[in-house]
Amino acid sequence: MNYQPKGGMCATCARQHKDCRHLPFNEMQVLSKSKGVSIVRCAEYKRVEASQ
Repeated sequence: MNYQPKGGMCATCARQHKDCRHLPFNEMQVLSKSKGVSIVRCAEYKRVEASQ
């Protein structure tokens, strides 16, 4: 089984330019499964602060 973070979370994450390959995605909450891939909610996600 492959584990992958939800793409929309990565796109809006403050850490989106960091290498996250070391994170334990296999231990994170599974949101959905499809064709051998589990989409997970990233436990390290941090929303980008809105600039004003």
